[in-house]
Amino acid sequence: MQPRIQTPVDPTATAEPPVPSTAAGRARRHVPQWLRLFVGTPLTVVGIVAFGVIALAAVLGPILTPYQPLDMIGPLHSPPTGAHLFGTNDVGQDLFTQAVYGARYSLAVGLGSGVAITVLATILGMTAGYVGRWVDDVLSMIMNVFLVMPQLPLLVVIAAYIPFKGGDPTGAAVVMIAVITITGWAWGARVIRSQTLTLRNRDFVQAAMVAGEPTWRIIFQEVMPNMISLLANTVIMSSMGAILAEAALDYLGIGSINQVTWGTMLNKAQANSTLFSGEWWCFVFPGLAIAVTAMSLILMNYGIDLVSNPRLRIIKDRSSIAGRARLIPFMPGGHHRPRGLKRGSES
Repeated sequence: MQPRIQTPVDPTATAEPPVPSTAAGRARRHVPQWLRLFVGTPLTVVGIVAFGVIALAAVLGPILTPYQPLDMIGPLHSPPTGAHLFGTNDVGQDLFTQAVYGARYSLAVGLGSGVAITVLATILGMTAGYVGRWVDDVLSMIMNVFLVMPQLPLLVVIAAYIPFKGGDPTGAAVVMIAVITITGWAWGARVIRSQTLTLRNRDFVQAAMVAGEPTWRIIFQEVMPNMISLLANTVIMSSMGAILAEAALDYLGIGSINQVTWGTMLNKAQANSTLFSGEWWCFVFPGLAIAVTAMSLILMNYGIDLVSNPRLRIIKDRSSIAGRARLIPFMPGGHHRPRGLKRGSES
């Protein structure tokens, strides 16, 4: 009788998923696949929750604190207590109130700049990549000029000559968004141009051109849908860079110094030498707000990469399967060597 030959188990092979219950199956079908992938990673969920908490605190500021950010209501130089969660500064202003209200301005500038940079980068990048010829040469030269110039010194020079609308928070935010957009669009436009050049030579785009489709339809229905993940990545990373740039300008004292922002809180903490006087709460909490916001955007961007890059999904699936699989040593002839028994010692 011939021995039965058993094929080895492939650890990378994916098993058939269990059939869900009827209610669970219907609920799963109603959820888009990209949403399941986006929230299916713990890091992405942490980023979404962290950013959601900060954004919710900014929106619900008047409910979370009864004070105004410039009210002098507490003892001077008070450390964090139950009455003042983040302590008070040198004039008795509540730092928790300033951090909550400062989140409004910082997030508005960051998200507004992210959207504005993405729109400008998309228009210029797709125009250069799709039209080509001398238009591509001119726009590429402009992109290279802005890429060569360091962004922070350019921001400092521009911001030094532009008034930030005094005490008007809306006007100050609009001016700050314009300044950051002017200096931060080039890298996104460069990436979008490269992706447009790649998509322009694809078969489906060439077929649409041969069929006589109008240019606007080719761009908005053929090219742009294949760049959604790239555009989302540009919005997220541009927003993070804008929040850091706005905080840097306010910290240096050339931004919206009349507004309560995370950067102006750090500026006042540095001006009062809180590091040397031991008032750590004056700079730790606004610094943590900036760091947590930037970290949450980076973690959310990881989820965007997972949705747009199938290779990352394959690596994630293989690692999870390899972690759950129990590999059994294989021996020819269908026999399995017991664990711990060396070759040649079988009886």
